[in-house]
Amino acid sequence: LPPPRQTGSHISLYRVVNGERLQLLHRTQVDDGPVLALTHFQGRLMVGIGQTLRLYEMGKRQLLRKSELRGLPTMIKTLQGAGDRAYVGDMMQSMHFVKYDSATSKLILVASDRVPRPITCQELLDMNTVAVGDKFGNISILRLPRGADAGAVDISGNRALWDSSRDDATPRLETLCNYHVGEIVTGMTRASLVAGGSESLIYVTVTGRIGALVPFTSRETVDFYTQLESCLRSDAPRPTGREPQAYRSYYAPIKHVIDGGLCEMYGKLRYEDQKKIADQMEREVAEITKKLEDTRNALL
Repeated sequence: LPPPRQTGSHISLYRVVNGERLQLLHRTQVDDGPVLALTHFQGRLMVGIGQTLRLYEMGKRQLLRKSELRGLPTMIKTLQGAGDRAYVGDMMQSMHFVKYDSATSKLILVASDRVPRPITCQELLDMNTVAVGDKFGNISILRLPRGADAGAVDISGNRALWDSSRDDATPRLETLCNYHVGEIVTGMTRASLVAGGSESLIYVTVTGRIGALVPFTSRETVDFYTQLESCLRSDAPRPTGREPQAYRSYYAPIKHVIDGGLCEMYGKLRYEDQKKIADQMEREVAEITKKLEDTRNALL
């Protein structure tokens, strides 16, 4: 990436007064790069400044630097914190999991992704799993391997077991799911759209499109939609002539995600084609239609 052109960056701290107005407390100047990400972390402020991840504490006249991790690949774009971990999205080199050791006040790189992804947004699913969107229109689910951070901190406190400078020794994140949306994903969140409903991963794109990834909780549902998707790949109409699976695998092979848009095409087919697919699945047309409606109603 070309070096950013800037004269300086500041972090401004405001106080909400009576829920009506903002009062400026102080402004802290930083010289290590642009500030693109901020998040709350254990009662402190974690900031992504260029290639540096830094932890600040509130002072009377400015923010006080407590800890930092330098040398991240390009530029920190997204940032989230939970427990003693920080989840850092790089502008060109995907995700990095960082652990904060309170005993030594150090930020330690625990794991990073092996695939370079230009991250645009992220959403934490649990302590070991994060969903990310990139500027090429892909959504991926990444997970920290079991036990990868068990020895991340040397008990002597002198150094990290996995030094951030040793890229070959850093554990790699596992890719659980991958899906090509086709548009730049600008934001995502985990939420339920109906009262009492299960949570889904809601995402928005640069053109204003809103979509959702709905988790399946039973093997029966997974088998049903996998079989339906397989039948529709050959029988559904193709206005552009493109093969659906090849399109959803535009940058990386689709993995553990059912193409809901393709399954919705079932209701638009002629009855003869619907009956043909139902016979292949050894089900009734009404049964398949009801299953699609139940899945849609569970989300909306």
